[in-house]
Amino acid sequence: MTDQAKSIISFDTVYSADSTEFCPFKDHSNYLACGTYQLTDEKDQQESRIRKGKLYLFDVSCIENSGNEGTDLSLIQKQMIETPAILDMKWCHSLIDNDQVLGVADSIGGLTLYALQTSEDNVTNFVQKQHIQVTEDHSNLCLSLDWSTRRFPESTSTQCIVSHSNGDLSLVSNNNSEWQVMESWHAHDLEAWIAAFDYWDPHRIYSGADDMIFKGWDTRMGVETPIFSNRRHEMGVTTMQSNPHREYMLATGSYDEHIYLWDTRSIRQPIAKVHTEGGGIWRLKWHPTQPTTLLSASMHAGAFVIDTDQLMITSRFLDHESMAYGADWSYHSSSSGETDDLIASCSFYDHIMHLWKPITTITST
Repeated sequence: MTDQAKSIISFDTVYSADSTEFCPFKDHSNYLACGTYQLTDEKDQQESRIRKGKLYLFDVSCIENSGNEGTDLSLIQKQMIETPAILDMKWCHSLIDNDQVLGVADSIGGLTLYALQTSEDNVTNFVQKQHIQVTEDHSNLCLSLDWSTRRFPESTSTQCIVSHSNGDLSLVSNNNSEWQVMESWHAHDLEAWIAAFDYWDPHRIYSGADDMIFKGWDTRMGVETPIFSNRRHEMGVTTMQSNPHREYMLATGSYDEHIYLWDTRSIRQPIAKVHTEGGGIWRLKWHPTQPTTLLSASMHAGAFVIDTDQLMITSRFLDHESMAYGADWSYHSSSSGETDDLIASCSFYDHIMHLWKPITTITST
């Protein structure tokens, strides 16, 4: 295929890899986090198998060459932290107590905040800032999280929404420098695979679950009843992200292999759809600067870059030999000011993370 991208660098994560997240802050845009999940043969006191994870921190450096040789890329592991199994991770786009923070959702009902800090001897590493036990039921997994401040990084009211394997959602807020669960509610009858903020209206939250239902919530109106409930997807709803560049645009994905684009002012019918044949969608990420470019980790099918104006796949990454669960864009910019369009994606059973670039040049729209 002429649109098939190739791996530039790969890394064996040992445990199954399911999440990649580039740091969005300009001064640390070369840092990349990768999270893993492993179901072990060890048993806990309830005779349940223990899930373990590893949190990796990498330095991804792009070295620009003279002439027409492009860039060289290096991937250096800076840190590895043993954790409970990691289900999802997201960087907060606003500072928390002057720290750049990564939130990690885990398999024992916890949310851990890691601050990226530089020591006196100029070593940059993760330092655990706080662990919040979101649910006291340690068998209730935290499946996803999202932050409220993507569009409003100067906001002083940062919140985090967490979804759970029992169908609950939990809203976590900063209260006098201590993060606490402010509200929890039963949103779905099966696993709530995903929860996400509307980046343009942080009072508005979206959720999707294995019950095939996509719901909206407005915290100003209370969370006893959703503001809408949509069953357009034909299988479990696994992912969604508000477009940080275009108000009222939301992308959702499902095990049904379809990505739907929605106008959030009228949620009855999607405005468009794209099919990534051969694999359900697990993660969707809008490009850091281009409003019509969407990245999909499409499990068995691979990873794809999609032009949402033309409703077509422009680049395919098919080097994963297992389910592609995690994918993210680099926020790093070259000396010309253009983003590098570098992607990190990872796959599960072959426990591999790849760095790659789309075949086609992504241009401003």
